[in-house]
Amino acid sequence: MIKTPLMLASLAALAYALPAAAQEQSRTRSYEGPNVSATTTTTVDREAGTATREREATNLNTGNTASSTAVRQRTDAGATIDVVQTGPQGRSRSLEGERTRTENGSTFTGTATGRGGETYGLAGSRSRDGQGNSQASQSVTDSAGNVLAARDRVTTRSDGQVSRSVSRTRPPGVTRPPRARRPRG
Repeated sequence: MIKTPLMLASLAALAYALPAAAQEQSRTRSYEGPNVSATTTTTVDREAGTATREREATNLNTGNTASSTAVRQRTDAGATIDVVQTGPQGRSRSLEGERTRTENGSTFTGTATGRGGETYGLAGSRSRDGQGNSQASQSVTDSAGNVLAARDRVTTRSDGQVSRSVSRTRPPGVTRPPRARRPRG
């Protein structure tokens, strides 16, 4: 889409004219399929710095329902997150943590609790310099501090060439690390 100065001026005028833009805004989306019915409600309060996403899905064949709630709260240095997912059998898992901005990127530390009550530590970092070089790392540890999974990525750019290396660490006997996705909200 081409953005003309007139269009940008119109959008800016519209943004200033809407006093409700600073207030809480909510949007609900629904899906009705042959096997599932789902609803997602997203609420954003820019003034308070919060974003909340609530999802619920029902299997129309069995009546089983799964739900999740994710809350992100902006802080002076980044944001905190809190996610709870509840499966059809009523068992829940959760994730909470804090993302902190750094000079060239961000760090993340948090904990996750599995459906069986097991606790995991989560850590990650991302950075980028002015030349397009970047790095990212993530790790998952168990309650005793043992590394269950780790991933490091380094991307370097030089003379028009891009070099990327990724290393993964997983101890013997661990076939799949616990899910440690950072929610986007």
